[in-house]
Amino acid sequence: MKKISILCIGLLSLIACKKTETPAPTNTGGGGGTPTGNYAVFSSRKGVIITNTLVSNQSNFSNAYVSNTPLINDDPLVGSLLDMGAVSLNGTTFQKNAYGVQYYYGDSTTSTYNTPHNWIISGSTAVPSFSFSNTTPYPIYTGYSAIADSFVIASGISIPLTNYSGADMVEVYFGTMTGTSITTTIQKLTNNPTTLSFTASDLSTIGAGNTVALIINFYKNNVQVINGKNYNFRTGYEVVKTNIKFK
Repeated sequence: MKKISILCIGLLSLIACKKTETPAPTNTGGGGGTPTGNYAVFSSRKGVIITNTLVSNQSNFSNAYVSNTPLINDDPLVGSLLDMGAVSLNGTTFQKNAYGVQYYYGDSTTSTYNTPHNWIISGSTAVPSFSFSNTTPYPIYTGYSAIADSFVIASGISIPLTNYSGADMVEVYFGTMTGTSITTTIQKLTNNPTTLSFTASDLSTIGAGNTVALIINFYKNNVQVINGKNYNFRTGYEVVKTNIKFK
């Protein structure tokens, strides 16, 4: 099965334009034993775009999907997603089959949702109905002044990652801002990384002489057992640093 390139969709849109307690879900269902792997993601992410010294808010990105198989790195796979009926977050009903992907749910309003995130799923024959209120705060990051405006990429680069909190995982990659969309390998880092490192080989996929954006996503996970499987209710914070020069 093929992984859905939702990260690339986000980048193309840009070019075109302390743990808390949570209440139990209303329908846990399922049998005995300890579930392994996450089968679903219900996510809401906000963030900023940095252009030179200007910092501006960007549109919120919220989505949801349930799979019939354990997810790999919480990413959706084409052909594995299940019908959930109607999906809503804080009163907004998501589009079904968003981006042309069957049973992928997305919020086309790009609304910003304050916590708690109240998810309501009407259900289907494949996924029983349930609701859940996620009170986990969005991650915080204020260390973007440490990101340089240009890099010599021949020997690889390291970028300090400081002044962030409330994140279980950091996702990072570079992407081109003009012409054909090209990205470096998407890294998913855990254990509170303090440095973002890219090898010369990885950076060569884009190459010197290009203007790129650095995308950093901070995610906080809240995994709950619903319908007998692990469902990840996730908050995120994205920082996009644009107009970086590769030399």
